[in-house]
Amino acid sequence: MFKLPSRWFSIGRPLLSQASPIKHVSLGPKLAAKQFIEPGTPHKKEKKLRRREKRLKKQIIRDVNTLKQYDAKNVPFQVDPVLGDPKCQFFTRIMQKVEDQESNLAYDVDRAEMEKLLYAAEKLSLENSSNNEEIRREVQQVEENKRRAVLTILNLRNTNSKDKKKLALKYAREELQREPGDTASPEVQAAVMTVKIHFGMRHVKENKNDHTTTKAVRELVQYRQKLLRYLKRQDPKKYYYAIAKLGLTDDVITAEFNMGRQYLQDYKVWGDKVLIKETQSAKRKNLRVKKLRDRVSEYHDLAKKNYEIMQKENLI
Repeated sequence: MFKLPSRWFSIGRPLLSQASPIKHVSLGPKLAAKQFIEPGTPHKKEKKLRRREKRLKKQIIRDVNTLKQYDAKNVPFQVDPVLGDPKCQFFTRIMQKVEDQESNLAYDVDRAEMEKLLYAAEKLSLENSSNNEEIRREVQQVEENKRRAVLTILNLRNTNSKDKKKLALKYAREELQREPGDTASPEVQAAVMTVKIHFGMRHVKENKNDHTTTKAVRELVQYRQKLLRYLKRQDPKKYYYAIAKLGLTDDVITAEFNMGRQYLQDYKVWGDKVLIKETQSAKRKNLRVKKLRDRVSEYHDLAKKNYEIMQKENLI
């Protein structure tokens, strides 16, 4: 029912709040269907208006319930079922760590170990050099040049996406691991798959004809759903923590989903490109739904209008 002026037309409970000065008035199908009968109206016409009121009330209830059932079956996902909530900083945070050139080197080389190795090489060169200060300074300069050359070669800017992906997977495991070295728990595997999905979708957006990668991403999404459903059954607390961390919601995990052409079109993976043409039957169905929404909106307006009339004529 209605709660003026904001609540939408529904059935099953009165819409006036307790703070309203008008009591015992139900703003719903009965009010929207109400026929105002003037005093002195012939009995035959009055009877006809009553039948019309009863028929309209049934029609309103039927239309509202039909629209409710349609909306219940066609609830949109709260977030992107593949990439998750764009506001979630999980993947962004992972990539910031990957791009941190002060801590990371290319080809999975540990920065601390490399610094130790370069220091040991410099120290060994100095020990084997002359005690002459000028020669020692020249040796130090040579070793410094070697150090800069090695670090330049190992700079992340000179690596490929495969190395960056490997480093990103490492940080993803560390974010959701239950204990150091954990690589098998469902939430860790879900985090790893989320990173792979992000990298895969980057490639798909740039290479729309790479059907193999698209299929691989689709399988990863379905396997992530399966893992998280299992985690939900085993440990709901860890499940809700994991999906919040990954920017997902419960509906995108529990609902049946296939990353097909409809998804690629709805979420504009390749821009505004039309991938699925609307069939005639789909057009007719959408038109029926639109007309149904318009009718329910008219009932809403009619109920407000009748309410104002009754209020003006002191009928309530």
